[in-house]
Amino acid sequence: MITDYLKAGYPVLMVRTHEPERFIGSMVKKINGRTPYQWDLVRGYRELGNGAEWEEADPFDLPNIAARGKEKAVWFLRNYHFNLKEPVVIQGIENNIPAYKARGITLVIVAPDADLPAELEREVVVLDFPLPTREELKGILAGLEEGTGVKAEKEEAVLDAAQGLTWEESENALALALVRQKRFDPKTITELKAQMVKKSAALEFSQFTETFKTLGGLENLKEWTLNRFKNRRPGLPFRGILLLGVPGTGKSHFAKALGNQVGWPCLSLNLGKVFGSLVGESEAKMREALKVVDAMAPCILFLDEIEKGLAGVGGGSTDGGTTQRVGGTFLTWLNDHTSEVFVIATCNDYAKLPPEYTRMGRWDAIFFVDNPNPKERLHILGIYCEMFGVTDTIKIPSPEDLEGYSGAEIRQVAIEAAYNGGDVMAATRFVIPISKSQKNQMDALREWAKPRTIPASRQDLEELKGKRRVQV
Repeated sequence: MITDYLKAGYPVLMVRTHEPERFIGSMVKKINGRTPYQWDLVRGYRELGNGAEWEEADPFDLPNIAARGKEKAVWFLRNYHFNLKEPVVIQGIENNIPAYKARGITLVIVAPDADLPAELEREVVVLDFPLPTREELKGILAGLEEGTGVKAEKEEAVLDAAQGLTWEESENALALALVRQKRFDPKTITELKAQMVKKSAALEFSQFTETFKTLGGLENLKEWTLNRFKNRRPGLPFRGILLLGVPGTGKSHFAKALGNQVGWPCLSLNLGKVFGSLVGESEAKMREALKVVDAMAPCILFLDEIEKGLAGVGGGSTDGGTTQRVGGTFLTWLNDHTSEVFVIATCNDYAKLPPEYTRMGRWDAIFFVDNPNPKERLHILGIYCEMFGVTDTIKIPSPEDLEGYSGAEIRQVAIEAAYNGGDVMAATRFVIPISKSQKNQMDALREWAKPRTIPASRQDLEELKGKRRVQV
């Protein structure tokens, strides 16, 4: 793809990569008929492939040096993005673009990431150099197997774990796993990948203990999601779900439990930590966070209460459009990403999300998570009574006694009972459900959700099937 732009005569490209040497080495072999040069701030520049010495070059004068050099040349400029903020550099590139086009010269700025100045945004094409493919990772693994005499027991799992690492990171991770475990251990490689997450302030590598066994109800949601994971295949969209519903009904619990259920690592994205004070900082943080998420694939990405993190994205914010741009970056990624990342976002207030966040196609499905039905209430109460040691109860409430209670509120009832001798009925008097204290808001939420979402409860789904046709 990058070679197509060179053949088409583009004068300036920016290639984003953390592997400059691998990129430049791979490109030198593909630019027949054009002289390759490399420049960096310390050594200057030199022609590649003929043993030429390095020559000093002022970075401010580099656009002119390239224009005066050989015709049909490609200049690989490592980390030149630091100089793109200088007016003399911007003007130098603009002045020489006609000469680059006429003489077949291309500047290729090689950097991890950078924002272009407004003057060059329409002149410079930004491209990404891909990380090693699965076949390349297989070659790295095969080389280590041959060199060490150790055969990978679970090759596919090892390749899944190494996916998203650079060539050098892959070699190092595989070697370290071999040293620590005496085998190519996928778990060790995944733990090393988690170090990337720590470098992003907005992301957290979440070690949740929840499982589906600790989550009562939501049977339709559980079955639908597990079926999605079981039947995923290349070329079939695999994006994620939006969980809308009453507070405390298990939306976050489900997201945390899914990772343990399917054996995928779970990352949490804190949108509040994305926003920075400098111009362009927030957008750059979001792009970097999403790059890390892609690199961690296969994984689950969890966004809790997304409506709060993107407050003002519909145009009501006073931050100069930053929130809208950050939200747009996320939506574009959500719609277009091809990595095996399953996104779970929870939302308590649909009114704060603009229409583009609830459009089908952005999500595989939108589920409504309501308060548990009578059977589910007793099941949830049993889970939490066992969890908190409430075994000798004075009186077990009936489903009617827990009418309107959410899963989180039933949990609180069990905690209260544990502190008061197991009296669950007495405990219910100390926990006032939100369905009573905010009845009008909860009823409005349910009315909005009925024609637009899929019920998370199997019983609610069966009841709804009799009223309208549902695709599940």
